[in-house]
Amino acid sequence: MIVNARLVYFTLRWVGIMFLAPIGYLAVLMNYHGWFRGQSQIWKLAFARTTGLTLVMGIISFVWFTAAVVMTFYFVMSRLNWNRKLEDNIPEDDPLIVRTYQEVCKKLGIRPDSLALNRNVEVSTPCISGWIHPQIILPERDYTKEELEIIFFHELSHHKHNDLRYKALAALIVIIHCFNPAVYYLFRRVNLWSEYMADVTALKASGNFHHAKSYFDNIVNLIPDGRKRQVDNAFVSTLSKSKKMIDRRVDFLKKYQKMKSAGKVVTAALAAAFVLASGTTAYASGRTVADLHSVVYQKTENFTDAIDENAVGKAVVADDGMIEYHCRIEDLDWEGLDIVSAPDPEIVALAAGVHYNFDWRVESHTRYVSGPYRINTNQKIGVSVSVTPMDKTYYMGIMDHQGNAYYVKGTGSLAHNFNIPISTDYRVFVQNDYRDGTELHATGYFVYENK
Repeated sequence: MIVNARLVYFTLRWVGIMFLAPIGYLAVLMNYHGWFRGQSQIWKLAFARTTGLTLVMGIISFVWFTAAVVMTFYFVMSRLNWNRKLEDNIPEDDPLIVRTYQEVCKKLGIRPDSLALNRNVEVSTPCISGWIHPQIILPERDYTKEELEIIFFHELSHHKHNDLRYKALAALIVIIHCFNPAVYYLFRRVNLWSEYMADVTALKASGNFHHAKSYFDNIVNLIPDGRKRQVDNAFVSTLSKSKKMIDRRVDFLKKYQKMKSAGKVVTAALAAAFVLASGTTAYASGRTVADLHSVVYQKTENFTDAIDENAVGKAVVADDGMIEYHCRIEDLDWEGLDIVSAPDPEIVALAAGVHYNFDWRVESHTRYVSGPYRINTNQKIGVSVSVTPMDKTYYMGIMDHQGNAYYVKGTGSLAHNFNIPISTDYRVFVQNDYRDGTELHATGYFVYENK
């Protein structure tokens, strides 16, 4: 886990809030008066009545006031334009959508009636809007249940974190400090971290924390190609602003999954230091927050606190952030487990690599195993599988000729690249551990390069 990420997010927010209460400025002012009283009367009068200084301060005040008025006008017009779009809202009445929304609200501990659920033909990507009367807005299109869950988990996580209220506060701070480039930098970081934390909360609450690939793939598919900026982000949190941001969020989640939480005392001390800083110092602190935590990343162990304790074998964090388990295949041979050798799969391509499709009906308490394929060290074999029923847990992995197994565990759809540690024959398997007659339908493919 990243250095107590919630405290990091809290710290960034406080850095922003301190722009409204620059304690450091007051300290400088008090010290200045103390120094000023000790100077001679002549110097005091010369400094206090300098016409040039008065003129400069007047010009600066005029420039600041003009810029503040322009920024206020910008935010007001953005808000009015957004309100015009909201006039096309239609209350959502699709039973599947409403039911899914209520289920997600329950998992996040949010009252469904605390937010409105609407459709809008003018909106191009799912979003949440309004810090006084919040509402979730869906574009006019068809959705799968999985897509709906991702949308609601993500947007309701923004609501749970009060992100929209801080975005409104950000607008006020930008107006007051419109001359200060530090503000724009800082709140880009706050907005980015709001997306990070919404992803983490959504994945944890949905139970798919280690299946982030499917989560982000769906988000990318929900972003219209070539979409222009929809509205000023002071009023809205969208599912995603761009595909470029997705890359940053995926990278963050990998770090989050890999890192152990640092001590709260250290992070709290950093937060206290930031809170006691002035607006100027807050900028310097905010600017170096990422660097500070990068240092801590390097000091923490490669560890995750979300490993399934019921899984068998040694857990490691793979390159794609998923938890991969290593064990002997006999450790997965539960008493009475049936082993079925699947028929040879269909060969799809033999150009750059070897690609096989499979469609298996995995009976209760059974492991389906493919035929053997020779794969060399430093190669990878990619396996992608979708299993129904979607809520049933299964193992998906590879096993080598020497009896070693490498697998991931999950529900629904899984995709993972397995590194090949030694050159030998490998088989792909899907294992169903249910003993109650549950049958799993596993469809997918596995592929490896020709070398």
